Amino acid sequence: MSPPAVVCVSHGEDADGITCAALLVRMKAAHPILTNYDDLKDSLRSIQPPLDELYVCDLNVREDLAEEILRITGFARVTVIDHHPTTPGILERLKEAGAEVVHDTRDCASVLLYDRFREELGREAGRMAAFAAWADQFEDGPIAEALLLEYDRQSVQHEGLLLAHALPQRPTKEFRASVLEAISRLEPPHRTPGVPEAAIEHLEETATLIETLTGKAKRLQVLAYMKADEGTSIGSVAGLITDAMGTQVGLCYKLKGDLANISLRSRRGLPYHLGEITRRVAKGLGGFGGGHKRASGASIPGESLEKFLGELDKALATYN
Repeated sequence: MSPPAVVCVSHGEDADGITCAALLVRMKAAHPILTNYDDLKDSLRSIQPPLDELYVCDLNVREDLAEEILRITGFARVTVIDHHPTTPGILERLKEAGAEVVHDTRDCASVLLYDRFREELGREAGRMAAFAAWADQFEDGPIAEALLLEYDRQSVQHEGLLLAHALPQRPTKEFRASVLEAISRLEPPHRTPGVPEAAIEHLEETATLIETLTGKAKRLQVLAYMKADEGTSIGSVAGLITDAMGTQVGLCYKLKGDLANISLRSRRGLPYHLGEITRRVAKGLGGFGGGHKRASGASIPGESLEKFLGELDKALATYN
């Protein structure tokens, strides 16, 4: 079998990254590689010539990752489509090396991708991007807001939320691949096998979890936190902690070897950028992190977890 001419390396843990990959499968017959931040460097290292095009979608480009992307620009056309705040200078270096960079922190990656290739993808693909925007809580981005005017808002909301609830409930490669394939066919989530059932299961687990979180989570000044139970999504739990505990920020973590993988969520309308604060604190402890205004993540040495919690809570408290 000959190697693919086009590859898409995309975030594989949520609707935004999966939708990016699906739209590129539809438009370019791209070979999708769904990855996460733990495996991203290895995913990029696996990209070798011959290759015509590489798309990197919905993934925050750190300095060490930029080096791998720069390597790939030596033998393939590279396009980076992302919405995460990025360390100054990195995206400029990629542009100077010939990569195309589509970057805006105000909209989700799927919407940015659709807007860039609107003519090639067609109107119905925009509906899939709108689902992803709602699932990723970027429905109020400037491009997404205009896009949502083209479709029935309530149906888009329902379909997006089905994805948002189903994907953390079925975190297997097989399920994510089936969702990707369905989106590439422009199939709505409610018709995708397993999605409605997984979403209902997740909602039931969510309701039960909210009832038990007050006895599990620990409260600091601004945030409350807990270790993830086996099989639970740390991102989903982080969001629920703010609900159950009444705090501004919820944090959930899990230990993986010597590392602590951390997910954070905050309420709307707060005066700080959670992703930027997370990145700064994690970097100071020998880890990495970042994200959006209301949602972020980090990976740090496990031995620094307690210090991370204290420094992050202190940094957030300065805004109160």
